Amino acid sequence: MRIGVDARPFEARPTGVGRYLEGLLGAWLAAFPGDTFVLLSPRPVSIPEALSGRVEAVTVGAGMPGTAWLQTHASRAAVTHRAEAFWGPLGILPVRGRLPGVATVHDLTPLLHPEWHDLRNRLGFAPFIGPTVRRASQIAAISEATRRDLVARFPEAAVKCTVVPNGVAPFPPPSDAPAPNDGRPYVLYLGTLEPRKNVPRLVEALESVWDRRPDFPDLVLAGGAGWGLPGFLSRLERSRHATRIRHAGYVTREASAHLLRHARLLAYPSLYEGFGLPPLEAMALGTVVVGSSSSSLPEVIGDAGLLPDPLSVSEIARAVQRANDDETWRVAAARRGLERAARFTWDRAARSMRTLFERAIG
Repeated sequence: MRIGVDARPFEARPTGVGRYLEGLLGAWLAAFPGDTFVLLSPRPVSIPEALSGRVEAVTVGAGMPGTAWLQTHASRAAVTHRAEAFWGPLGILPVRGRLPGVATVHDLTPLLHPEWHDLRNRLGFAPFIGPTVRRASQIAAISEATRRDLVARFPEAAVKCTVVPNGVAPFPPPSDAPAPNDGRPYVLYLGTLEPRKNVPRLVEALESVWDRRPDFPDLVLAGGAGWGLPGFLSRLERSRHATRIRHAGYVTREASAHLLRHARLLAYPSLYEGFGLPPLEAMALGTVVVGSSSSSLPEVIGDAGLLPDPLSVSEIARAVQRANDDETWRVAAARRGLERAARFTWDRAARSMRTLFERAIG
């Protein structure tokens, strides 16, 4: 089969959906080398090295805003380039078009929590998710939590929505680079700095720990500055424990693997996740995880990590202390994490997605 793809997630600095698309396409082409993909975008895309030479990229409608491009040019371009179906990995499809469409819905936060998103994100999603549900031949939700949210808001999605969990891509080999944080122990947060990630409460929790325990590990925040947290970086500079907090900014996959391998633990007390790739990647590398009791994180982490209430600074503080201090728990949690992470593969996800396209094409 030949599939046209909304390739806008392949930015120069890909985040969650870009990494999702890279992992799934790579596994799909390995399992079904006869299938082909045409990556469509209104601007040049940055094709990951693992996909170089294996996919076709086409820039069409150059310079158009992404949402307008999707609704006016994308479907027609897919037909022109002989696609049999259209894939919307950002959760939105062209609401008009000749081709059957499959959408991947990661989360519904622009609808459920619009305050966590800027105006562009809200306008690019909220008006189009309902029409997408009606238009889609099939829908993939990346977690049961996301499927529940989608069906609760759009009951008609129930008959066409399938849970297709994310996977873990192979990691770069261990690096000879110096240990991060000048060799000092650290708690790692990995992800964009945005409201739903709950990083301000994580910082507050660790400040409360450092007040009593000056020897407790530092905090490394690895991720680009997103939206909705004005003044947050300045707040870190003013912290009474500013010397214990390092903002590493956006990191590559190689750098994130290096940080995860050396961290005492990954702290990811998110308020809402459609899935939660960083905890899964941490578990796959044997690093223990403090997540949260919210949305999909119990589904992904299970009994391999700690799941505090993300609204409780004191619960987060207790969880990171136990994850650092309790060596018996750490050994058992690392083992459970490795076992659990092995269940999530991009090969399994790719085979499930291909089945959805088979149904869509009919």
